[in-house]
Amino acid sequence: MTRRILFYVHFNKYNKLSDHVVFQLNEMRLLFEKIIVVSNSQLSPNDLSRLTYDEFIQRKNSGFDFAAWSDGIEHVGWEELIKFDSVTLMNDTCFGPLYDMQPYYENYEAEAVDFWGITNHRETKTISEHIQSYFVVYHKKIIESNLFQSFWENIEILSDVQEVIVNYETSLTSELIKMGYQYKTILDTVSLPISGMLHPDFSYWNPSVIVKEKVPFLKIKAVQAFKDMTPLVLSELERQSDYPIKQIYTHMSSFVEYPDEKYLLADSYLNLRDIKDKFVKPVAIHLHAFYTDLLVEFFEQFVRYEFQYDLFITTDIYEKRAEIERELAEFKLRAQIFVTGNVGRDVLPMLKLKDILSAYEVIGHFHTKKSKEADFLVGESWRKDLIDMLVKPANQIVSQFSNPKLGLVIADIPTFFRYNEIVNATNEAQIAPHMNELWERMALDKVVDFTQLSTFVMSYGTFGWFRYDALHQLFDLNLTESDVPNEPLPQNSILHAIERSLIYISWNNFYEFKISQNVMRLTPFIDVKTMNKNTSQIDWNSLGGRKALKYLIKKILIRLKLVK
Repeated sequence: MTRRILFYVHFNKYNKLSDHVVFQLNEMRLLFEKIIVVSNSQLSPNDLSRLTYDEFIQRKNSGFDFAAWSDGIEHVGWEELIKFDSVTLMNDTCFGPLYDMQPYYENYEAEAVDFWGITNHRETKTISEHIQSYFVVYHKKIIESNLFQSFWENIEILSDVQEVIVNYETSLTSELIKMGYQYKTILDTVSLPISGMLHPDFSYWNPSVIVKEKVPFLKIKAVQAFKDMTPLVLSELERQSDYPIKQIYTHMSSFVEYPDEKYLLADSYLNLRDIKDKFVKPVAIHLHAFYTDLLVEFFEQFVRYEFQYDLFITTDIYEKRAEIERELAEFKLRAQIFVTGNVGRDVLPMLKLKDILSAYEVIGHFHTKKSKEADFLVGESWRKDLIDMLVKPANQIVSQFSNPKLGLVIADIPTFFRYNEIVNATNEAQIAPHMNELWERMALDKVVDFTQLSTFVMSYGTFGWFRYDALHQLFDLNLTESDVPNEPLPQNSILHAIERSLIYISWNNFYEFKISQNVMRLTPFIDVKTMNKNTSQIDWNSLGGRKALKYLIKKILIRLKLVK
Protein backbone atom coordinates (compact mmCIF):
# COMPACT_ATOMS: atom_id res chain seq x y z
CA MET A 1 0.00 0.00 0.00
CA THR A 2 1.35 3.42 -1.00
CA ARG A 3 1.99 5.64 2.00
CA ARG A 4 1.13 9.28 1.37
CA ILE A 5 1.20 12.36 3.64
CA LEU A 6 -0.46 15.74 3.00
CA PHE A 7 0.69 19.08 4.40
CA TYR A 8 -2.22 21.47 3.94
CA VAL A 9 -1.84 25.21 4.61
CA HIS A 10 -4.91 27.27 5.49
CA PHE A 11 -5.29 31.05 5.67
CA ASN A 12 -8.35 33.26 5.99
CA LYS A 13 -7.91 36.96 6.69
CA TYR A 14 -11.09 36.98 8.77
CA ASN A 15 -10.02 33.95 10.83
CA LYS A 16 -12.95 31.96 9.44
CA LEU A 17 -13.27 28.56 7.80
CA SER A 18 -14.67 28.38 4.29
CA ASP A 19 -16.86 25.48 3.21
CA HIS A 20 -14.59 24.85 0.25
CA VAL A 21 -11.76 23.97 2.67
CA VAL A 22 -13.94 21.49 4.55
CA PHE A 23 -14.97 19.91 1.24
CA GLN A 24 -11.38 19.83 -0.01
CA LEU A 25 -10.02 17.94 2.97
CA ASN A 26 -12.95 15.54 3.07
CA GLU A 27 -12.47 14.68 -0.60
CA MET A 28 -8.71 14.19 -0.18
CA ARG A 29 -8.96 12.17 3.04
CA LEU A 30 -8.94 8.67 1.49
CA LEU A 31 -5.78 9.37 -0.48
CA PHE A 32 -3.59 9.94 2.55
CA GLU A 33 -2.40 7.99 5.53
CA LYS A 34 -1.80 11.25 7.37
CA ILE A 35 -3.05 14.82 6.94
CA ILE A 36 -1.26 17.70 8.67
CA VAL A 37 -3.23 20.97 8.63
CA VAL A 38 -1.20 24.12 9.26
CA SER A 39 -3.30 27.23 9.79
CA ASN A 40 -2.01 30.79 9.57
CA SER A 41 -5.38 31.97 10.94
CA GLN A 42 -6.85 31.70 14.42
CA LEU A 43 -9.76 29.28 14.05
CA SER A 44 -12.58 28.89 16.54
CA PRO A 45 -13.17 25.52 18.27
CA ASN A 46 -16.35 25.13 16.21
CA ASP A 47 -14.44 25.61 12.95
CA LEU A 48 -11.73 23.21 14.07
CA SER A 49 -14.36 20.56 14.71
CA ARG A 50 -15.41 20.78 11.04
CA LEU A 51 -11.90 20.10 9.71
CA THR A 52 -10.55 16.73 8.63
CA TYR A 53 -6.98 16.15 9.84
CA ASP A 54 -4.70 13.88 11.84
CA GLU A 55 -2.61 16.67 13.33
CA PHE A 56 -3.23 20.42 13.50
CA ILE A 57 -0.63 23.18 13.81
CA GLN A 58 -1.64 26.71 14.74
CA ARG A 59 0.89 29.39 13.82
CA LYS A 60 1.18 33.13 13.27
CA ASN A 61 0.59 34.45 9.77
CA SER A 62 4.19 35.00 8.70
CA GLY A 63 6.35 33.74 5.86
CA PHE A 64 3.43 32.72 3.65
CA ASP A 65 2.88 29.07 2.66
CA PHE A 66 6.51 28.00 2.47
CA ALA A 67 7.21 28.93 6.08
CA ALA A 68 4.01 27.12 7.11
CA TRP A 69 4.95 23.98 5.14
CA SER A 70 8.40 24.14 6.70
CA ASP A 71 6.86 24.22 10.18
CA GLY A 72 4.69 21.24 9.30
CA ILE A 73 7.65 19.24 8.01
CA GLU A 74 9.68 20.11 11.08
CA HIS A 75 6.77 19.02 13.27
CA VAL A 76 6.69 15.56 11.65
CA GLY A 77 10.46 15.23 11.44
CA TRP A 78 12.64 13.75 8.70
CA GLU A 79 13.04 10.39 10.40
CA GLU A 80 9.28 9.93 10.14
CA LEU A 81 8.85 11.70 6.80
CA ILE A 82 11.20 9.42 4.82
CA LYS A 83 8.93 6.48 5.68
CA PHE A 84 6.33 7.87 3.30
CA ASP A 85 6.25 7.21 -0.45
CA SER A 86 5.11 10.74 -1.29
CA VAL A 87 4.69 14.15 0.28
CA THR A 88 1.92 16.44 -1.00
CA LEU A 89 2.13 20.18 -0.33
CA MET A 90 -1.15 21.99 -0.85
CA ASN A 91 -2.91 25.21 0.16
CA ASP A 92 -6.48 26.50 0.17
CA THR A 93 -6.12 29.06 -2.65
CA CYS A 94 -8.13 26.93 -5.10
CA PHE A 95 -11.57 25.43 -5.47
CA GLY A 96 -11.59 21.69 -5.91
CA PRO A 97 -10.92 18.91 -6.40
CA LEU A 98 -13.28 19.28 -9.32
CA TYR A 99 -12.62 15.66 -10.29
CA ASP A 100 -11.42 12.53 -8.55
CA MET A 101 -7.72 12.86 -7.69
CA GLN A 102 -7.00 9.17 -7.11
CA PRO A 103 -6.36 8.30 -10.79
CA TYR A 104 -3.76 11.08 -10.98
CA TYR A 105 -1.89 9.72 -7.97
CA GLU A 106 -1.98 6.16 -9.27
CA ASN A 107 -0.90 7.13 -12.80
CA TYR A 108 2.05 9.26 -11.70
CA GLU A 109 3.14 6.61 -9.20
CA ALA A 110 3.03 4.02 -11.95
CA GLU A 111 5.10 6.28 -14.22
CA ALA A 112 7.69 6.69 -11.47
CA VAL A 113 7.80 10.44 -12.12
CA ASP A 114 9.85 12.20 -9.41
CA PHE A 115 7.46 15.08 -8.70
CA TRP A 116 4.29 16.44 -10.21
CA GLY A 117 1.67 19.15 -9.81
CA ILE A 118 -1.43 20.73 -11.29
CA THR A 119 0.00 23.51 -13.48
CA ASN A 120 3.40 24.88 -14.37
CA HIS A 121 4.63 28.33 -15.34
CA ARG A 122 6.85 28.82 -18.37
CA GLU A 123 10.19 30.61 -18.14
CA THR A 124 10.03 34.40 -18.50
CA LYS A 125 12.54 37.22 -18.24
CA THR A 126 12.02 37.39 -14.47
CA ILE A 127 11.36 33.79 -13.36
CA SER A 128 12.40 30.31 -14.38
CA GLU A 129 10.08 27.45 -15.35
CA HIS A 130 8.47 25.87 -12.30
CA ILE A 131 5.55 23.91 -10.87
CA GLN A 132 3.11 26.28 -9.25
CA SER A 133 3.20 25.69 -5.54
CA TYR A 134 -0.51 25.52 -4.66
CA PHE A 135 -0.35 21.73 -5.22
CA VAL A 136 2.85 19.71 -5.62
CA VAL A 137 3.61 16.03 -4.94
CA TYR A 138 7.17 14.83 -4.23
CA HIS A 139 8.01 11.13 -4.45
CA LYS A 140 10.36 9.13 -2.26
CA LYS A 141 13.61 9.72 -4.17
CA ILE A 142 13.24 13.46 -3.62
CA ILE A 143 12.06 13.15 -0.01
CA GLU A 144 15.25 11.24 0.83
CA SER A 145 17.53 13.67 -1.01
CA ASN A 146 19.84 16.06 0.82
CA LEU A 147 18.70 18.87 -1.49
CA PHE A 148 15.06 18.53 -0.44
CA GLN A 149 15.84 18.31 3.27
CA SER A 150 18.28 21.22 3.14
CA PHE A 151 15.77 23.36 1.26
CA TRP A 152 13.10 23.02 3.96
CA GLU A 153 15.49 23.38 6.86
CA ASN A 154 16.68 26.74 5.53
CA ILE A 155 13.35 28.44 4.87
CA GLU A 156 13.35 32.02 6.18
CA ILE A 157 10.41 34.23 7.12
CA LEU A 158 10.00 36.55 4.13
CA SER A 159 7.49 39.41 4.02
CA ASP A 160 7.44 39.97 0.25
CA VAL A 161 5.43 37.41 -1.71
CA GLN A 162 7.51 38.04 -4.85
CA GLU A 163 10.64 37.09 -2.91
CA VAL A 164 8.92 33.87 -1.86
CA ILE A 165 8.11 33.05 -5.48
CA VAL A 166 11.65 33.71 -6.69
CA ASN A 167 13.60 32.23 -3.75
CA TYR A 168 11.39 29.24 -2.98
CA GLU A 169 8.64 28.41 -5.49
CA THR A 170 10.73 28.69 -8.64
CA SER A 171 14.11 27.78 -7.16
CA LEU A 172 13.03 24.39 -5.77
CA THR A 173 11.81 23.24 -9.18
CA SER A 174 14.98 24.57 -10.84
CA GLU A 175 17.32 22.88 -8.37
CA LEU A 176 15.51 19.56 -8.64
CA ILE A 177 15.68 19.66 -12.46
CA LYS A 178 19.41 20.44 -12.28
CA MET A 179 19.85 17.33 -10.13
CA GLY A 180 18.22 15.23 -12.86
CA TYR A 181 14.77 14.81 -11.37
CA GLN A 182 11.82 14.68 -13.77
CA TYR A 183 8.47 16.42 -13.27
CA LYS A 184 5.06 16.50 -14.93
CA THR A 185 1.91 18.58 -14.52
CA ILE A 186 -1.72 17.75 -15.21
CA LEU A 187 -1.84 20.80 -17.48
CA ASP A 188 1.51 21.49 -19.12
CA THR A 189 1.20 25.16 -20.06
CA VAL A 190 4.72 25.64 -21.43
CA SER A 191 3.75 24.87 -25.02
CA LEU A 192 0.23 26.35 -24.95
CA PRO A 193 -0.41 29.48 -27.06
CA ILE A 194 -0.53 32.69 -25.04
CA SER A 195 -1.77 35.12 -27.67
CA GLY A 196 -4.35 37.45 -26.17
CA MET A 197 -3.20 36.75 -22.61
CA LEU A 198 -1.89 39.58 -20.46
CA HIS A 199 0.40 37.16 -18.60
CA PRO A 200 1.49 33.55 -19.28
CA ASP A 201 0.16 32.26 -15.93
CA PHE A 202 -2.73 30.02 -17.03
CA SER A 203 -3.85 29.19 -13.50
CA TYR A 204 -4.64 32.85 -12.90
CA TRP A 205 -5.06 34.51 -16.28
CA ASN A 206 -6.94 31.89 -18.27
CA PRO A 207 -9.66 30.17 -16.20
CA SER A 208 -11.53 29.12 -19.35
CA VAL A 209 -8.64 26.85 -20.36
CA ILE A 210 -8.49 25.43 -16.82
CA VAL A 211 -12.16 24.44 -17.04
CA LYS A 212 -12.12 23.24 -20.66
CA GLU A 213 -9.08 21.03 -20.03
CA LYS A 214 -10.73 19.62 -16.90
CA VAL A 215 -7.92 20.67 -14.60
CA PRO A 216 -8.95 19.51 -11.09
CA PHE A 217 -8.39 22.84 -9.31
CA LEU A 218 -9.52 26.38 -10.11
CA LYS A 219 -7.66 29.29 -8.54
CA ILE A 220 -9.75 31.63 -6.39
CA LYS A 221 -7.89 34.62 -7.82
CA ALA A 222 -8.88 33.57 -11.33
CA VAL A 223 -12.56 33.73 -10.37
CA GLN A 224 -11.99 37.17 -8.89
CA ALA A 225 -9.91 38.54 -11.75
CA PHE A 226 -12.27 37.65 -14.60
CA LYS A 227 -15.66 38.64 -13.21
CA ASP A 228 -17.36 39.06 -16.57
CA MET A 229 -16.15 35.61 -17.62
CA THR A 230 -16.95 33.94 -14.29
CA PRO A 231 -20.65 33.13 -14.93
CA LEU A 232 -19.77 31.37 -18.18
CA VAL A 233 -16.81 29.55 -16.62
CA LEU A 234 -18.85 28.35 -13.67
CA SER A 235 -21.76 27.30 -15.90
CA GLU A 236 -19.39 25.18 -17.96
CA LEU A 237 -17.86 23.75 -14.80
CA GLU A 238 -21.29 22.85 -13.49
CA ARG A 239 -22.04 20.96 -16.70
CA GLN A 240 -18.95 18.79 -16.59
CA SER A 241 -18.18 18.40 -12.86
CA ASP A 242 -20.03 17.28 -9.74
CA TYR A 243 -18.28 19.96 -7.68
CA PRO A 244 -20.78 21.93 -5.53
CA ILE A 245 -20.60 25.25 -7.38
CA LYS A 246 -22.55 26.89 -4.56
CA GLN A 247 -19.34 26.77 -2.50
CA ILE A 248 -17.64 29.06 -5.00
CA TYR A 249 -20.37 31.68 -4.78
CA THR A 250 -20.46 31.42 -0.97
CA HIS A 251 -16.71 31.78 -0.56
CA MET A 252 -16.42 34.68 -2.99
CA SER A 253 -19.32 36.61 -1.45
CA SER A 254 -18.22 35.98 2.16
CA PHE A 255 -14.46 36.41 1.99
CA VAL A 256 -13.32 37.91 -1.32
CA GLU A 257 -15.84 40.20 -3.03
CA TYR A 258 -18.48 42.73 -2.14
CA PRO A 259 -21.81 40.88 -1.94
CA ASP A 260 -23.24 42.64 -5.00
CA GLU A 261 -20.77 41.71 -7.73
CA LYS A 262 -22.74 41.02 -10.90
CA TYR A 263 -21.86 37.34 -11.09
CA LEU A 264 -22.85 36.90 -7.44
CA LEU A 265 -26.18 38.62 -8.07
CA ALA A 266 -26.78 36.09 -10.83
CA ASP A 267 -26.92 33.45 -8.10
CA SER A 268 -28.91 35.50 -5.59
CA TYR A 269 -32.53 34.62 -6.31
CA LEU A 270 -34.27 32.75 -3.52
CA ASN A 271 -35.57 29.42 -4.77
CA LEU A 272 -39.03 29.29 -3.19
CA ARG A 273 -39.55 25.79 -4.58
CA ASP A 274 -36.56 24.54 -2.60
CA ILE A 275 -38.47 23.09 0.35
CA LYS A 276 -36.62 23.51 3.62
CA ASP A 277 -37.24 22.12 7.05
CA LYS A 278 -39.90 24.10 8.88
CA PHE A 279 -38.51 27.00 10.86
CA VAL A 280 -39.77 26.05 14.32
CA LYS A 281 -38.79 29.08 16.40
CA PRO A 282 -41.23 31.98 16.86
CA VAL A 283 -40.75 34.79 14.36
CA ALA A 284 -41.31 38.50 14.99
CA ILE A 285 -43.22 40.62 12.48
CA HIS A 286 -42.96 44.38 12.74
CA LEU A 287 -45.47 46.46 10.82
CA HIS A 288 -45.34 50.25 10.94
CA ALA A 289 -48.88 51.54 10.33
CA PHE A 290 -48.83 55.20 9.39
CA TYR A 291 -51.67 54.71 6.89
CA THR A 292 -54.15 52.59 8.80
CA ASP A 293 -56.43 52.23 5.78
CA LEU A 294 -53.83 49.89 4.29
CA LEU A 295 -53.75 47.42 7.18
CA VAL A 296 -56.13 45.05 5.40
CA GLU A 297 -53.56 44.38 2.65
CA PHE A 298 -51.17 43.00 5.27
CA PHE A 299 -53.61 41.35 7.68
CA GLU A 300 -55.23 39.28 4.95
CA GLN A 301 -51.80 37.78 4.33
CA PHE A 302 -50.77 37.42 7.98
CA VAL A 303 -53.74 35.14 8.72
CA ARG A 304 -52.44 32.69 6.11
CA TYR A 305 -49.08 32.17 7.79
CA GLU A 306 -48.36 28.63 8.92
CA PHE A 307 -45.35 29.45 11.08
CA GLN A 308 -45.52 30.77 14.62
CA TYR A 309 -45.12 34.52 14.87
CA ASP A 310 -45.66 37.46 17.20
CA LEU A 311 -46.94 40.68 15.67
CA PHE A 312 -45.71 44.11 16.73
CA ILE A 313 -47.33 47.21 15.26
CA THR A 314 -46.03 50.77 15.58
CA THR A 315 -47.86 53.93 14.66
CA ASP A 316 -47.32 57.64 15.00
CA ILE A 317 -50.24 58.89 17.16
CA TYR A 318 -52.47 57.44 19.88
CA GLU A 319 -55.64 58.18 17.91
CA LYS A 320 -54.77 55.41 15.45
CA ARG A 321 -54.63 52.68 18.12
CA ALA A 322 -58.38 52.19 18.05
CA GLU A 323 -58.41 51.80 14.24
CA ILE A 324 -55.60 49.23 14.44
CA GLU A 325 -57.37 47.30 17.22
CA ARG A 326 -60.60 47.17 15.19
CA GLU A 327 -58.81 45.74 12.17
CA LEU A 328 -56.97 43.22 14.36
CA ALA A 329 -60.27 42.07 15.82
CA GLU A 330 -61.79 41.80 12.35
CA PHE A 331 -59.06 39.34 11.32
CA LYS A 332 -58.86 37.68 14.77
CA LEU A 333 -55.23 38.71 15.06
CA ARG A 334 -53.33 39.65 18.20
CA ALA A 335 -50.57 42.23 18.35
CA GLN A 336 -48.72 44.57 20.66
CA ILE A 337 -49.20 48.18 19.58
CA PHE A 338 -46.67 50.96 20.22
CA VAL A 339 -46.97 54.68 19.57
CA THR A 340 -43.50 55.78 18.46
CA GLY A 341 -44.08 59.24 16.99
CA ASN A 342 -43.77 60.61 13.49
CA VAL A 343 -39.99 60.76 13.09
CA GLY A 344 -37.87 58.20 11.28
CA ARG A 345 -40.70 56.84 9.13
CA ASP A 346 -40.76 53.02 9.47
CA VAL A 347 -37.08 52.56 10.36
CA LEU A 348 -36.74 54.35 13.68
CA PRO A 349 -39.92 52.75 15.09
CA MET A 350 -38.45 49.32 14.31
CA LEU A 351 -35.12 50.18 15.90
CA LYS A 352 -36.94 51.45 19.01
CA LEU A 353 -38.24 47.90 19.52
CA LYS A 354 -34.69 46.60 19.93
CA ASP A 355 -35.27 45.10 23.40
CA ILE A 356 -38.24 43.12 22.09
CA LEU A 357 -36.97 42.14 18.64
CA SER A 358 -33.55 41.03 19.89
CA ALA A 359 -35.24 38.06 21.53
CA TYR A 360 -36.22 36.69 18.10
CA GLU A 361 -33.92 34.98 15.65
CA VAL A 362 -35.85 36.01 12.51
CA ILE A 363 -37.83 39.20 11.93
CA GLY A 364 -40.05 40.50 9.14
CA HIS A 365 -40.27 44.28 8.67
CA PHE A 366 -42.97 46.03 6.62
CA HIS A 367 -44.90 49.31 6.53
CA THR A 368 -47.97 50.88 4.93
CA LYS A 369 -46.22 52.59 2.04
CA LYS A 370 -47.82 55.49 0.16
CA SER A 371 -46.45 58.30 -1.97
CA LYS A 372 -47.97 61.76 -1.75
CA GLU A 373 -46.64 62.74 -5.15
CA ALA A 374 -48.20 59.97 -7.25
CA ASP A 375 -49.53 57.18 -5.11
CA PHE A 376 -50.87 54.93 -7.85
CA LEU A 377 -47.79 55.20 -10.01
CA VAL A 378 -45.23 55.04 -7.22
CA GLY A 379 -46.56 54.26 -3.76
CA GLU A 380 -49.28 51.72 -4.57
CA SER A 381 -47.43 49.86 -7.31
CA TRP A 382 -44.29 49.81 -5.16
CA ARG A 383 -46.14 48.57 -2.07
CA LYS A 384 -48.07 45.89 -3.94
CA ASP A 385 -44.92 44.64 -5.63
CA LEU A 386 -43.18 44.37 -2.27
CA ILE A 387 -46.18 42.58 -0.75
CA ASP A 388 -46.19 40.14 -3.67
CA MET A 389 -42.48 39.44 -3.23
CA LEU A 390 -42.09 39.39 0.56
CA VAL A 391 -45.42 39.28 2.40
CA LYS A 392 -47.43 36.79 0.36
CA PRO A 393 -44.70 34.10 0.07
CA ALA A 394 -43.73 34.40 3.75
CA ASN A 395 -44.33 30.70 4.47
CA GLN A 396 -41.71 29.71 1.92
CA ILE A 397 -39.35 32.55 2.82
CA VAL A 398 -39.33 31.89 6.56
CA SER A 399 -38.67 28.19 5.98
CA GLN A 400 -35.46 29.18 4.18
CA PHE A 401 -34.06 30.50 7.46
CA SER A 402 -33.55 26.90 8.56
CA ASN A 403 -30.33 27.52 6.63
CA PRO A 404 -28.19 29.12 9.38
CA LYS A 405 -26.15 31.07 6.80
CA LEU A 406 -29.13 32.99 5.44
CA GLY A 407 -29.15 36.46 6.98
CA LEU A 408 -31.46 38.59 4.88
CA VAL A 409 -34.16 38.30 2.20
CA ILE A 410 -35.04 41.44 0.24
CA ALA A 411 -37.34 42.11 -2.68
CA ASP A 412 -36.24 42.45 -6.27
CA ILE A 413 -36.49 45.87 -7.92
CA PRO A 414 -40.15 47.00 -7.99
CA THR A 415 -41.65 47.28 -11.46
CA PHE A 416 -41.87 51.10 -11.49
CA PHE A 417 -38.10 51.38 -11.07
CA ARG A 418 -37.48 49.05 -13.99
CA TYR A 419 -39.32 51.46 -16.27
CA ASN A 420 -37.86 54.67 -14.84
CA GLU A 421 -34.24 55.45 -14.11
CA ILE A 422 -34.76 57.23 -10.80
CA VAL A 423 -32.17 55.24 -8.86
CA ASN A 424 -29.05 56.18 -10.80
CA ALA A 425 -25.39 56.73 -10.04
CA THR A 426 -25.79 60.51 -9.82
CA ASN A 427 -28.40 60.32 -7.09
CA GLU A 428 -26.78 57.41 -5.29
CA ALA A 429 -23.53 59.36 -5.06
CA GLN A 430 -25.30 61.79 -2.74
CA ILE A 431 -26.06 58.99 -0.30
CA ALA A 432 -22.71 57.16 -0.39
CA PRO A 433 -20.90 59.48 2.08
CA HIS A 434 -23.73 58.97 4.57
CA MET A 435 -23.39 55.21 4.13
CA ASN A 436 -19.70 55.53 4.94
CA GLU A 437 -20.54 57.52 8.08
CA LEU A 438 -23.08 54.92 9.11
CA TRP A 439 -20.56 52.12 8.50
CA GLU A 440 -17.99 53.88 10.65
CA ARG A 441 -20.50 54.51 13.43
CA MET A 442 -21.36 50.82 13.51
CA ALA A 443 -17.61 49.99 13.76
CA LEU A 444 -17.94 47.13 11.28
CA ASP A 445 -14.98 44.89 10.51
CA LYS A 446 -14.98 44.61 6.74
CA VAL A 447 -13.62 47.48 4.68
CA VAL A 448 -15.84 49.17 2.11
CA ASP A 449 -15.90 52.66 0.62
CA PHE A 450 -19.38 53.26 -0.75
CA THR A 451 -18.24 56.33 -2.66
CA GLN A 452 -16.31 53.96 -4.94
CA LEU A 453 -19.46 52.03 -5.86
CA SER A 454 -21.73 53.40 -8.59
CA THR A 455 -24.96 51.97 -7.21
CA PHE A 456 -26.20 49.72 -4.41
CA VAL A 457 -28.36 46.67 -4.00
CA MET A 458 -30.95 48.04 -1.63
CA SER A 459 -33.89 46.76 0.33
CA TYR A 460 -36.55 48.92 -1.32
CA GLY A 461 -38.71 50.56 1.33
CA THR A 462 -36.59 48.64 3.90
CA PHE A 463 -39.09 45.76 3.52
CA GLY A 464 -37.48 42.43 4.28
CA TRP A 465 -36.97 39.34 6.39
CA PHE A 466 -33.76 39.19 8.37
CA ARG A 467 -31.90 37.34 11.06
CA TYR A 468 -31.40 39.70 13.99
CA ASP A 469 -27.72 38.76 14.32
CA ALA A 470 -27.16 39.73 10.69
CA LEU A 471 -28.15 43.36 11.40
CA HIS A 472 -27.51 43.67 15.13
CA GLN A 473 -25.01 46.54 14.76
CA LEU A 474 -27.77 48.68 13.28
CA PHE A 475 -29.91 48.13 16.37
CA ASP A 476 -26.92 48.66 18.66
CA LEU A 477 -26.52 52.23 17.37
CA ASN A 478 -29.58 53.19 19.47
CA LEU A 479 -30.56 55.92 17.01
CA THR A 480 -32.92 58.64 18.22
CA GLU A 481 -35.08 61.36 16.67
CA SER A 482 -32.09 63.69 16.70
CA ASP A 483 -30.35 61.45 14.13
CA VAL A 484 -33.14 61.90 11.58
CA PRO A 485 -33.81 65.14 9.66
CA ASN A 486 -37.28 66.66 9.65
CA GLU A 487 -39.80 65.95 6.91
CA PRO A 488 -39.74 66.34 4.00
CA LEU A 489 -36.64 64.17 4.06
CA PRO A 490 -33.70 65.10 1.86
CA GLN A 491 -32.76 62.38 -0.63
CA ASN A 492 -29.55 61.63 1.28
CA SER A 493 -30.87 61.11 4.80
CA ILE A 494 -29.68 58.47 7.24
CA LEU A 495 -32.87 56.53 6.45
CA HIS A 496 -31.86 56.31 2.79
CA ALA A 497 -28.38 55.22 3.90
CA ILE A 498 -29.87 52.46 6.06
CA GLU A 499 -32.14 51.31 3.23
CA ARG A 500 -29.06 50.81 1.05
CA SER A 501 -26.80 49.33 3.74
CA LEU A 502 -28.71 46.25 4.88
CA ILE A 503 -27.15 43.68 2.55
CA TYR A 504 -23.68 45.03 3.31
CA ILE A 505 -24.21 44.84 7.08
CA SER A 506 -25.37 41.23 6.67
CA TRP A 507 -22.29 40.57 4.50
CA ASN A 508 -20.04 42.03 7.17
CA ASN A 509 -21.44 39.44 9.56
CA PHE A 510 -20.75 36.58 7.11
CA TYR A 511 -24.38 35.95 6.26
CA GLU A 512 -25.82 35.41 2.81
CA PHE A 513 -28.59 37.55 1.39
CA LYS A 514 -31.20 36.42 -1.09
CA ILE A 515 -33.62 38.20 -3.39
CA SER A 516 -37.28 37.30 -3.75
CA GLN A 517 -38.01 37.56 -7.44
CA ASN A 518 -40.51 40.07 -8.85
CA VAL A 519 -43.55 38.15 -10.06
CA MET A 520 -43.94 40.68 -12.87
CA ARG A 521 -41.79 39.17 -15.64
CA LEU A 522 -39.93 41.91 -17.48
CA THR A 523 -37.35 41.35 -20.16
CA PRO A 524 -33.89 42.82 -19.39
CA PHE A 525 -34.24 44.76 -22.64
CA ILE A 526 -36.49 47.11 -20.64
CA ASP A 527 -33.52 47.86 -18.36
CA VAL A 528 -31.31 48.48 -21.38
CA LYS A 529 -33.80 50.89 -22.92
CA THR A 530 -34.36 52.63 -19.58
CA MET A 531 -30.67 53.07 -18.85
CA ASN A 532 -29.75 54.14 -22.38
CA LYS A 533 -32.59 56.48 -23.27
CA ASN A 534 -31.64 59.80 -24.81
CA THR A 535 -31.68 62.39 -22.04
CA SER A 536 -29.47 64.90 -23.82
CA GLN A 537 -32.13 67.61 -23.51
CA ILE A 538 -32.30 67.24 -19.72
CA ASP A 539 -29.62 68.49 -17.38
CA TRP A 540 -29.96 65.64 -14.87
CA ASN A 541 -27.00 66.81 -12.83
CA SER A 542 -28.90 69.98 -12.01
CA LEU A 543 -31.93 68.04 -10.82
CA GLY A 544 -31.90 66.75 -7.25
CA GLY A 545 -33.35 63.33 -6.53
CA ARG A 546 -36.78 64.71 -5.51
CA LYS A 547 -36.94 67.07 -8.52
CA ALA A 548 -35.98 64.22 -10.83
CA LEU A 549 -38.77 62.09 -9.40
CA LYS A 550 -41.30 64.89 -9.80
CA TYR A 551 -40.15 65.44 -13.39
CA LEU A 552 -40.66 61.79 -14.27
CA ILE A 553 -44.03 61.61 -12.55
CA LYS A 554 -45.27 64.71 -14.36
CA LYS A 555 -44.04 63.30 -17.65
CA ILE A 556 -45.96 60.08 -17.02
CA LEU A 557 -49.11 61.93 -15.96
CA ILE A 558 -48.97 64.04 -19.11
CA ARG A 559 -48.60 60.88 -21.17
CA LEU A 560 -51.67 59.46 -19.42
CA LYS A 561 -53.51 62.76 -20.05
CA LEU A 562 -54.14 63.22 -16.35
CA VAL A 563 -52.54 66.67 -16.31
CA LYS A 564 -51.58 69.28 -18.88
